[in-house]
Amino acid sequence: MRTVQSLGQLVVLALSFSQTVSAWKAWPNSQPEVDVLVVRQDTGDQPTGTGQTTTSRTVITTNLNTGGITASATGTGKSNSTKTSAPKKTMFNPQDPAGGVAMATPAATAGYQLYKLKHEFVTFGWNYTNLQGTPTAVDVLVSCSKAAQTWTLTQNMTFATPGSYVWDLDKFQEENIKSQLPTEQYTLIIHDSNSAITDSPEPGYLAPFTGLVFGLYEPRAPTPLGEWKCASCSGAMSAMEKKALGGLLAMSAVTVLSFTWFVGGVAAIL
Repeated sequence: MRTVQSLGQLVVLALSFSQTVSAWKAWPNSQPEVDVLVVRQDTGDQPTGTGQTTTSRTVITTNLNTGGITASATGTGKSNSTKTSAPKKTMFNPQDPAGGVAMATPAATAGYQLYKLKHEFVTFGWNYTNLQGTPTAVDVLVSCSKAAQTWTLTQNMTFATPGSYVWDLDKFQEENIKSQLPTEQYTLIIHDSNSAITDSPEPGYLAPFTGLVFGLYEPRAPTPLGEWKCASCSGAMSAMEKKALGGLLAMSAVTVLSFTWFVGGVAAIL
């Protein structure tokens, strides 16, 4: 009886062991054979001198079948943290005047200037006054109020003192076919490239200059002397004007003769 009972226990034990082995064989197949875990190694985020932070990564490979763990470095990741900020603007004494432009060519004493739109090189020359904050560059423009338009002659011209610019009008007209300069009056504009024309003047800094007014005109071919007519000459008078002038002369002659006769007749009586 004891033998039979022992045999039954062995059978139960064998069955239990068989189920455990089956479960052990089936379990790894339900998971990936190799599981990769990425762990970030904190290196203190020390700057490298170029504004870049270096972070190393370590890959830990786990073999679920053996329970072994191996680690290997895979490289570094870099993140740019360099920041640039605009230079601070120096604040000058509020009582100081703003910087300005004094024209040298044409001089203020030269009077109103007229330039031809063809075959003309216009030279602008100027000096700076009361300038404490030096601009890095300047823009030169011309505007026409009648045309309600502004043309840029040069942008970001390197600052130099004295300043100057030579304007080739032929070349400018060729480059602006769709926006030709008309025969009209213009204003020269000089201002700091980092500011707008409409900015308010600031002490020590260049204020927009609009102090030179000049004219541009389209030259015409000369008129032959035989075709030329003087508006103030008699040859340019119309037939009606000639008749009116003849009548005026006739009336004047009659008046003079009548007055002379009257005076002579009175004298003879006396």
